[in-house]
Amino acid sequence: MKPFERDYVLKKINEYNELINENNINDFKIDKSITINQYIKGYMYEKEDNISVNIIRLLKANKELMRISPIEIESSYSFIKFAKGKVGVVGLGLGYVVNELLKKDNIKEVVVYEKEKEIIELYKRNFNNNNNKLRIIYGDAYKVKKESFDFFYVDIYYYELSKKVVEDYKIFNKLHNIKEYFFWGYEHFLLSCRYEEIVWVYVPELWMEGSKLIFTALQEESLLNYYKKLDENLVSEILAEFKIIFDEED
Repeated sequence: MKPFERDYVLKKINEYNELINENNINDFKIDKSITINQYIKGYMYEKEDNISVNIIRLLKANKELMRISPIEIESSYSFIKFAKGKVGVVGLGLGYVVNELLKKDNIKEVVVYEKEKEIIELYKRNFNNNNNKLRIIYGDAYKVKKESFDFFYVDIYYYELSKKVVEDYKIFNKLHNIKEYFFWGYEHFLLSCRYEEIVWVYVPELWMEGSKLIFTALQEESLLNYYKKLDENLVSEILAEFKIIFDEED
């Protein structure tokens, strides 16, 4: 199933609208007051569309932390598809990625690091999840006990690319034994790279495979005309920093 299929995205949004209720604890709030009508901001594209669906948002002091919307569903698709074995996730949010991982038979364990106890409590109120494959660790993900992971996903960037993805790559790979590391937005980052620069970089194979999957899906859903490329200078700087790391690993 392709990540950009309209019916698939709407099905997922509606599924979680049924599962998640509006609630609040202290400054944290789950809100459903926003509705998508005729304009969609998806993963790597923006376009008009005749839909009407409520969007679930996680707020802290009325500042949005995340939402379950087309961008969340489409951007996490490839990592969820690839992930298997023991999986680490930094950032619980509304629980979309975690719950989708738990549905997979080839997932043995999902370890989630979350520093806000209110977010953990809101998740438990909605899902009351006693799945023995799930382990939620309350605390600072940068200061936890060393573990080994088959896959690891850092999802704390609120839909924006920054140089922090490089620093986090170094920190978490030093802290844990990680076979396959992913960060939110890696496909958009790679697809925004200049060919003459990326050709000299040994990029992890699954990053390349995921980027190809996403590009093909955009193409098949006729979304390339709406594609939004990231800032070339920022992408170039981040790629150069990753090249140093990848060359040392090789």
